[in-house]
Amino acid sequence: MNEQILIDSLAAACADRLPNRADVLALRPFTLDDVRSRASRFLALVEEATECAHDRANFATRNDRTLVQLANGARAVVYHASGALQFKAAGSPFESPFARVEERAVLTRIVTEAAQRLRLQEWAGDSGSLQFERLFQSKGQGADRNERIAEAVLFRATGAWRHLIGGIPVLGAASVALTLSGNGATEALAVHIRPGVAEKLDSAAIIAPETAARQVAANLASVLGNAKERLPGDVVASQTMRFGYLDLGKRKAQRVLAPVFVAQIVLRHRLETQAYVFAVPATERSYLDLPLFGTEAVVGRARSAGGKHCENGLR
Repeated sequence: MNEQILIDSLAAACADRLPNRADVLALRPFTLDDVRSRASRFLALVEEATECAHDRANFATRNDRTLVQLANGARAVVYHASGALQFKAAGSPFESPFARVEERAVLTRIVTEAAQRLRLQEWAGDSGSLQFERLFQSKGQGADRNERIAEAVLFRATGAWRHLIGGIPVLGAASVALTLSGNGATEALAVHIRPGVAEKLDSAAIIAPETAARQVAANLASVLGNAKERLPGDVVASQTMRFGYLDLGKRKAQRVLAPVFVAQIVLRHRLETQAYVFAVPATERSYLDLPLFGTEAVVGRARSAGGKHCENGLR
């Protein structure tokens, strides 16, 4: 594997879209009272979009989330650590397909208009915004014993949006995902946007993409370890790197949004394919400890010896 080519490719992926400085942001603490308030707001939105009346909802609290059983078998969940919200309607995934396979532009317009009716932009907060990122389609197609292939059927269309704060994307899972059935009904809705920003902790200079790419290459080498044989030069099938804030996922608490570079690397050698995701700080000083293997909660670091501290123990 040619490490320098990998570094150059990663650095070139985001070299033209970087600010000189970016804010380090503290997030408001998320309490159980916030969970209930956020759940009520979300269920009101679900009731508006569907026929699931939340006045008959059945709540069941677990250690890390609250499950909500709604009318007609629909369900919702609120994750205590992050405030992430998810809704899934009842029924089979094959019910209410689209009459025909629509063009992507048509489907994009349909999901965008549905998002506007649901006022999903309001979840982005005063300092944030939502940007449409991608359209997903769930299709099905079959064939009989004579190998006659049926026409494709479009079952669901899903729009995904990215949360931006001050123009900087919050990387991770889709910030908002809205799934529609063929009759325009809301099949599923996910809102993975954390509660709002409490304060600006710092304004930090952004390092060069090449510096971040070298850290990514070092992390990859650490994961691969000492191979029995040298990997060929063309083992990297694809690579990309993005700049933004990092969301740690719906099951992890988080008190700080700090600028990072997130790289995705796919290795293909013989019959084996491996994919890796690495996050490295985008600032000279690290505001988050980013574990290489991501099994423990990320902890905040002190701003300075005499300054305020980000809370540790974020579970």
